[in-house]
Amino acid sequence: MTLLAEIVGLPLLGAASLLVFKGILPRRMPGIWASALVGAAFALSWVAMVRLAGLPADHRVITGTLFTWANGFGPAIGWRLYLDPLSAAWILIVTGVGFLIHVYSNGYMADDPDVGRFFAELNLFVFSMLVLVLAGNLLVLLIGWALVGLSSYLLIGFWYERASAVQAAKKAFVVNTVGDVAMLLALVLLWLHYGTLAYGGLFAAFARSAPGQPLFLWTALLLYVGAMAKSAQFPLHIWLPDAMEGPTPVSALIHAATMVTAGVYLVARIYPLFRLAPGMGEAVAAIGALTALFAASVAVFQQDIKRALAYSTVSQLGYMFMAVGVGAFAAGVFHFMTHAFFKALLFMAAGSVIHALAGEQDLGAMGGLWRKMPWTAASFLVATLAIAGIPGFSGFFSKEAILGQVLALGHTGLWLVGALTAGLTAFYMFRVFFLTFLGRPRDAHLFEHAHEAPWVMTVPVVVLAVLSVLGDGLGGWLDTWLAPTFTAWPGAGHWALGEGPLWATGVVVLLALAGIAAAYALYVRREAPAAAESAVARAGLGGWGLDTAWAWVAVLPAKALGDFVRWANGGFVAVVDRVADGVLAWAEDLRPIQTGQVRRYTLSVLVGTAAVLAYFLVRL
Repeated sequence: MTLLAEIVGLPLLGAASLLVFKGILPRRMPGIWASALVGAAFALSWVAMVRLAGLPADHRVITGTLFTWANGFGPAIGWRLYLDPLSAAWILIVTGVGFLIHVYSNGYMADDPDVGRFFAELNLFVFSMLVLVLAGNLLVLLIGWALVGLSSYLLIGFWYERASAVQAAKKAFVVNTVGDVAMLLALVLLWLHYGTLAYGGLFAAFARSAPGQPLFLWTALLLYVGAMAKSAQFPLHIWLPDAMEGPTPVSALIHAATMVTAGVYLVARIYPLFRLAPGMGEAVAAIGALTALFAASVAVFQQDIKRALAYSTVSQLGYMFMAVGVGAFAAGVFHFMTHAFFKALLFMAAGSVIHALAGEQDLGAMGGLWRKMPWTAASFLVATLAIAGIPGFSGFFSKEAILGQVLALGHTGLWLVGALTAGLTAFYMFRVFFLTFLGRPRDAHLFEHAHEAPWVMTVPVVVLAVLSVLGDGLGGWLDTWLAPTFTAWPGAGHWALGEGPLWATGVVVLLALAGIAAAYALYVRREAPAAAESAVARAGLGGWGLDTAWAWVAVLPAKALGDFVRWANGGFVAVVDRVADGVLAWAEDLRPIQTGQVRRYTLSVLVGTAAVLAYFLVRL
């Protein structure tokens, strides 16, 4: 228990100390200090993993309560930490990939005048994510969930002098808050019905319950809304592309490797509830497949290198939800881990390009950069091959684990969508690679000044490139490691590598190769421009108008309601003001009779008494 507290506490120590002392520390010290603490948390995570592995397979849980909140509504709820095979997989990625991104940030943010605040917020995010995945009950998970949203808001809007960054941060915060409220309502329903929010108590209660009750459907639906918002599932994905306004290391850590997978973790963690809610698993998988295809179709037309990668993240998250929706939990976790490697690598390599081109992110201004940045180009190519699903790279094995199991479980329609998305993924990712690193330089001035990134940025990129190649070995291990966690799911396997037929794998690989060939023909042989002028391309560039649709459906009605309330409030206040003015005028008229002289008051009393007596005498 002490070990878990130390893993969570180290990044919190970094955030608190940097916020207090950032103004007096030497310029490079915040980055070194923050990186060292996350690295120490990663080392302790390995120690915790080893201790957990030493326990019997059916009892691999380390848990304990740090303190208890008193309450008058039933059993007390404690701040409980909980490590099992599922949460162990997440903390290794959060701290391991987080450490590499912290090291990379020492180079990328070296010239930023507010580097201390940046690393404080980065450490705060790691702390928040660790609270979320190590939570021993849903209330602590919700606290971590909200802190992750706060950290994301701060990091997306880090460059607050940019109006676009402020707008993107607010957009992310609003969309995530919708999910937070939905989750809070789900927790209230569970607490009122069962009197507990601890995983063990809830799972035991679920085991005694018959499926199909309205409570299960509503709570599962509300929890899924929270997962949709955090993990950018259609149609609540709209915040993620705009979040690219934050520094590139933020995109790598939050919007590629960790935060956006919190929804996948939630669905996997609370899966017995989804089992009891009829149709919820199928809905999660169907929306995941739709998200994967939709985001891939948008990524095809993006001109900004980071926005293309952002839509790619949304698409890959769709694959993960498709997996956990059908019950292929280990396959979903496998893809989470490989995606963390190659997507963090893609963002960091893109950051090296942006750093070398003085902040330029337009694909139309790049080209031929492999001659100037060979290490970055080679690493980017490895990640591109991995996400495209080319055999021999980690992304192939994790993606085929999902598609193979989806097909084996009889979801042919979902497999078709996933296979088509795989072809689109190969096309748009190699489009980005070709436009960035091959062909002729499209901006001679930028190309002339381009250079390879410093070692502090290049080394983490190369390490992730190696993991993107060797990460396929995690599949078999995850199969065994996670199996005891998911044995309660009836009628669905948990194997990591899937058992789809060979022809299905061949079809997916052929679609990926066709996508690569099409990208090569368009952007290398023909040297097509990054931006297309057709109406379809403009619609795709704008996300097929979904932002506009949300503006009409949610933003404009909310603004109209706010304007009406403001007008109504102004009218009400005006009425109150007029009443007050009348009272004041009446008081002014009465003021002369208040002279303060006792004899006048006595005379008034006598006159009043005489008038009353006269009234009664006349009545008689």
